Amino acid sequence: MKKIIYLIVLLCISFTACEDYLDRPGLDQFENDNFWTNEQNVNLYAQRGYTAYFTGYGSGYTWGNYFTGGSWADEYSSSSIWTQNTATSGNGWSFTWVRWANIMIEKVEKMENLSEEARNHWLGIGYFFRAMEYSDLARAFGDVPYYDRVVKHDDAETSYKKRDPLAFVATKIMDDFQFAADNLREDDGDQKINRDVALAFMSRHLLYFGTFLKYHSQDNETAKKLLEKAVWASEQLMSSGKYKVSDDYRGIFSSEDLSGNSEVILYRQYEMAKATHCLVSYNNKEPQTGTTLKVVETYLSTDGLPIKQSPLYNYESDKGFRYYKDQYQNRDPRMAASLVDSIRLNGPNDAYSSTGFLCWKFLPYDANYKDLIYLGSTNTTDAPVIRFGEVLLNYAEASAELGKFDQAAADKSINLLRNRNIRKNNQGEALPKVPKMVISGDHVTANGVIINDPERDPSVSPILWEIRRERAVELLFEGFRKNDLRRWKKYEYLKTVETGEPTLLGKGAYINLDEYKANYTAEQYSKLMEGHFYYPNPNDKSKAFVHNLYENNMRRDWVAGNSYYERQYLNAVPIDQIKLYKDLGYELTQNSGWDTVE
Repeated sequence: MKKIIYLIVLLCISFTACEDYLDRPGLDQFENDNFWTNEQNVNLYAQRGYTAYFTGYGSGYTWGNYFTGGSWADEYSSSSIWTQNTATSGNGWSFTWVRWANIMIEKVEKMENLSEEARNHWLGIGYFFRAMEYSDLARAFGDVPYYDRVVKHDDAETSYKKRDPLAFVATKIMDDFQFAADNLREDDGDQKINRDVALAFMSRHLLYFGTFLKYHSQDNETAKKLLEKAVWASEQLMSSGKYKVSDDYRGIFSSEDLSGNSEVILYRQYEMAKATHCLVSYNNKEPQTGTTLKVVETYLSTDGLPIKQSPLYNYESDKGFRYYKDQYQNRDPRMAASLVDSIRLNGPNDAYSSTGFLCWKFLPYDANYKDLIYLGSTNTTDAPVIRFGEVLLNYAEASAELGKFDQAAADKSINLLRNRNIRKNNQGEALPKVPKMVISGDHVTANGVIINDPERDPSVSPILWEIRRERAVELLFEGFRKNDLRRWKKYEYLKTVETGEPTLLGKGAYINLDEYKANYTAEQYSKLMEGHFYYPNPNDKSKAFVHNLYENNMRRDWVAGNSYYERQYLNAVPIDQIKLYKDLGYELTQNSGWDTVE
């Protein structure tokens, strides 16, 4: 009998011990009550946000928004067409990271053992990340429910609240960035979020929402406030004396070490066996989705004039039927720093592009395709996450939108970018610079000549047109272009066909096929001819534009006012979320033009 009682007691102890053991947190986790006790743990919590928001060149066989990793735009050839079906789930509709930031804010506010300075700094980090996440959500969906506190799981009224207007959400984003700018440390260590980082992103995102609200006719008063704050944030960095434009433009994107670079505000560091990427490989010896004739024709001539106005370029001499060697001459030196100086086509070339125009902006000067670090996913060049050059452009554009872009503004922004001493392949003498941008009333002049670009969109003022051109060439392949077109309400620029022929976006290089036939093997020429060509003269099959955006299944049109096209400016709210709200007795509205739940 004693043995039976002993066994019962032993089993009870065993089950209790097992239950206690299973209730223990893992050795790699912190108990919530014990975690928020010191600054080191808060820092550890915040680290999760770095890889989420500062992806750089990505990792492994993925890359971030650089080069063709960004959403398709008019920078490079893409056969993507407009989204046809409403998303049934996902599509970016998630508030997990909002909750993550709100948890940090609430916990830091209650920590008793932090100094006031430390508390404000870490609250600033929380506000910064919340602003970053809501910037992503609002850019995707416009109106979104705004949560400034951790929502309890049983609080259905708050969990299923209606979408707040974009103008309201954008104002909250502005307030969060302002708090971060007012409270973050100026220096919290190498490669850590600080006041300058917050100001730079504030400049970026407030320009976005200010112009989106303006051009989508939503709230001009709020738009003005946002643009004013974008200018303010930019000016804080511009007047700090910490940053200056780097002469080595291409080196910003192809360097093994960006520490100490005068233009880089924040970068992602890569190192063998720790973090690597594959972007260099795609710029080295792999086929590329090429850039377009539209990009090539965007660069100014070195006399400061658009090519269709420039006597130096003399567009009228051939009406645009010009070979790349001649197109490349006497152009904005950023073209030489971004695009390879010769045509690269499938068949004649191993490293080729779908349009003939090849990018080398991200390729180190000494890259050797036989060197393993420049192949596959072992690339270790550092990625600029945000840089001073962008801040100068944000300042210029926001100032122009406010009607305050004068000569002084041009001299401390765009003219600093034009003053780079760029050397082709970082060798020899500096290439000729584009002349200073000179403001004359409502116009831009170059060497005393008023710029009157025949390609200018008549709905865009001459000054804004030239600022937007500057943005296009300075930020080429850096993941901005589609969002720029979105906020300006200019997706019409993404048309690949017009009046029965390809647009500049639908064309690549102009080539003489007879020369390729004469100078390459039959096998190389045969491979070349497998590509797509547009013959401007149907009776002359020797001259053609390389293109791949004109075939019937690759055309991308745009019809202003048509809901099928106009809806593309905002993502669809996923159907399953709308249904979930409805089933629980709440309402979640859909963006205009997308399907909803009956």
